[in-house]
Amino acid sequence: MSDEGDLEGRLQGLLAKRGQDLIRGLIDEVTVLHREIAALRRELSALSEYQAMRDRWLSLGDDAPKVLRFPRLVVIEPQEPLRASDGFYPAEQAGDGTPFRWTGPSAQFSFNVFVDRAHGADLKLETINCIDLAVQKNLSLLADGEPVPVDVVENGTGFTATACLSAHDDGRVTNLVFVLPAALSPGAEDARFLGTAFRRLTVGARTEAGIAPELAPREDAGA
Repeated sequence: MSDEGDLEGRLQGLLAKRGQDLIRGLIDEVTVLHREIAALRRELSALSEYQAMRDRWLSLGDDAPKVLRFPRLVVIEPQEPLRASDGFYPAEQAGDGTPFRWTGPSAQFSFNVFVDRAHGADLKLETINCIDLAVQKNLSLLADGEPVPVDVVENGTGFTATACLSAHDDGRVTNLVFVLPAALSPGAEDARFLGTAFRRLTVGARTEAGIAPELAPREDAGA
């Protein structure tokens, strides 16, 4: 069915409702529109970022080859301008001065990353706290809309999640959506719904040998 036909059918369905059914139907429509608007905003933001980056990287002489190369390593930290629409609260500092951002109020948070994935890429998400670690460590990951397996290791009251992204070389932005089982309220003193305390996201391009050097375990890690 076409988009116009689907919209017409939904409108006719609403017109047939009365009372509480009509209210629930209107709430469902508002929810759908909110999700569609949020998705469009993410796409427009990614397109704007891509255009700006492309203009910088392709500002070469007329006789130079126009080759777009994405960075091999991307590191995103709380001090950067992460948006509420992508699931982040304002930046804060822990007692020891470590910067972080709580995710929320939604159970999901997302990033648009420009990274070289010609041979795939490895990612590491670091958090320093959860309202309920036993619940929120069971997160899942969507990369460009497709589910990706995630390995999670507890780290005190937070966790570190790692994953491998498949290879592609078509110049697309990588959209990463992390989905937590729940966003929880810490109590009466804080009315926010919080996911996890985000510390850092690192995405590194893999080599032909199949490893991202920046994310490889150090030989002296256990020393």
